[in-house]
Amino acid sequence: MRLRAGNPIVKYLEREQKFLTRENLSILPAFLGLWPQEKEEIESKQIALFMPLISRDRLIAILVLGGKKSGRYSLEDLGIIEEVTSRVAVSMEKEYLREQLREREEELSVINSSSVILSSSLDIQEIFGSFIEELKKVVDVSWASIVLIEDNNLCCMALSSPENSAYQVGDRLPMEGTGTGWVVTQKKAFIEPDLEQERCFTTEEHFYKQGLRTVVYLPLLAKGRVIGSFIVASQHPNAYNQRNIKLLEQLASQIAMPLENTQLYARAEKKARVDELTRLLNRRSLDEMIDSEISRHGRYGGAFSLAILDLDSFKTYNDTYGHLAGDKLLRDVGNNIKNAIRNADHAFRYGGDEFAVLLPQTTIDAAYQVAERVRNKIAEGLDSGKITISASIGLASWPDDGISHTDIIAAADVTLYRAKRSGGNRSFCASGPLASLTYVSSITETRSNIDAKILGVITALSETADSRSYYTYNHSKRVSDYSLALAKVLKMNKEEVNRLETCALLHDIGMIGIDNALLNKPGGLTDEEWQTLKTHPQLGADIVKHIPQLSPCFDAILHHHESFDGSGYPDSLKGDEIPLESRILAIADAFATMTSERSYSETLTHDKALEEIKRFAGKQFDPYLVEQFGSLYEKNVSSTRKKARR
Repeated sequence: MRLRAGNPIVKYLEREQKFLTRENLSILPAFLGLWPQEKEEIESKQIALFMPLISRDRLIAILVLGGKKSGRYSLEDLGIIEEVTSRVAVSMEKEYLREQLREREEELSVINSSSVILSSSLDIQEIFGSFIEELKKVVDVSWASIVLIEDNNLCCMALSSPENSAYQVGDRLPMEGTGTGWVVTQKKAFIEPDLEQERCFTTEEHFYKQGLRTVVYLPLLAKGRVIGSFIVASQHPNAYNQRNIKLLEQLASQIAMPLENTQLYARAEKKARVDELTRLLNRRSLDEMIDSEISRHGRYGGAFSLAILDLDSFKTYNDTYGHLAGDKLLRDVGNNIKNAIRNADHAFRYGGDEFAVLLPQTTIDAAYQVAERVRNKIAEGLDSGKITISASIGLASWPDDGISHTDIIAAADVTLYRAKRSGGNRSFCASGPLASLTYVSSITETRSNIDAKILGVITALSETADSRSYYTYNHSKRVSDYSLALAKVLKMNKEEVNRLETCALLHDIGMIGIDNALLNKPGGLTDEEWQTLKTHPQLGADIVKHIPQLSPCFDAILHHHESFDGSGYPDSLKGDEIPLESRILAIADAFATMTSERSYSETLTHDKALEEIKRFAGKQFDPYLVEQFGSLYEKNVSSTRKKARR
């Protein structure tokens, strides 16, 4: 039974501080204002007597008694009841105050614990369950949610019980006609005491079907602005009193600022992953998503593909029409790519005039079809004036073209430049499995121990050598990868590995002294031209010997074209006379060359190239190293195939 504060019975007992019988209710004029429901409740419960409990001249409680089992309350009965209540009133008030203090301490403990939880993470869903478990210690909570305003809609940010919920985390719904819409306008809490009796808002039919009876909507105020609502519900009717509501309002005020910070963080995080010019995802997002796809496909099987796209003639367009026109063109290209790919695919601005498309659960053949659609869309869908803008595209697939995300990107990148060197406006696929014969760069691992200037010199010299010919793009890096893979098998020490990597990156540095026309000559070379080309090991060795930090590479570079049987150059060394680094470089150089596009001979598959290496074991190559290289290759091919089947 509930008696409101302004009820005539309460007022009478406060004022008169003496008992009230049911007969008095029907006689005294002060009780004419009783509600019919209150009169019916008193009659139905057969209440005969209201006895006030007075402490320090204040009404602290009311003892409500039904009728006696026999007869009516006598004056003696009433005297006994008054004496008992007067004796227990003070003790009862103390206990009541003690209980209130205990409840308040519990509430403060919950508030403090909630503050710690709310400040522990920017992911509100991650911490929401712990927050609600703390709240349940003092309030009846069957279901709770946080919804925030986004573009005049509501977005569910957190749920305590996703099962059978009217909506799920991430769902969006119109704000109009909802309890949150009401508290946004009024900036105060709203209570639905019993959904069985009345449902004021559109979402409450779902709440009622969910088994909820009482719902409280609490505004989330941040800097005077309502950013959403904290919704708490119980399966019991009339579940929350004013004290509960005050506590919930206090907690809602605590939630608001962390949520505001969460929104700001989410917007900043999204901005950090999106290219501002094209509104496509950026390079950082690509790296993260490739790692995610590798993890997912590695667990569940299948393949995914990556396309890297570079615009042909964009520099000319930019120089002719200016950077503003160039920016508009890039935006148009981004839109064309998005319109040409499938819903499951992801488009990125890779950098400058380069773009990328990640194609989950897609084989290289299917990816080629998408790439061609993208290429045609760009070629046909751009208004580029007198300058024709087209796209060259390189495609690579996991796991066939590499296992790590750097392998996949490198394979697609190399293939892209093959497409550009072939005239542009075309799509090329990577040549097949590299068998993951790469080894983590020792220079990268020990970068802090290497003089930055020398590292810069190594990189610059390596890139200079590779850039001399269309057919040697990234050649030194591939030779380095294969050499380091062998070094790992041979268990070379750290110093030896570092030296070998530097030798591999610089092995063809002597090419900078060879005429470009000779390096890029189509078809075979004359005897005189071969003799000129054979001078590059000596030229390279002469270059490094004048740099103290690189001089240890002199012998390896000078002799990397010696043959195991003594038929090589420049000094016709034989067997173990040839430095170990040179024997390793010979195999890595030959394998990288045979599997690259060349002007003077057919490009070989990796299997065919390995057959050639084995065929010349004991002649051109150290047979023991050939055996190790073959085992390494076959082991990695087997591993790649197993991962593809998983």
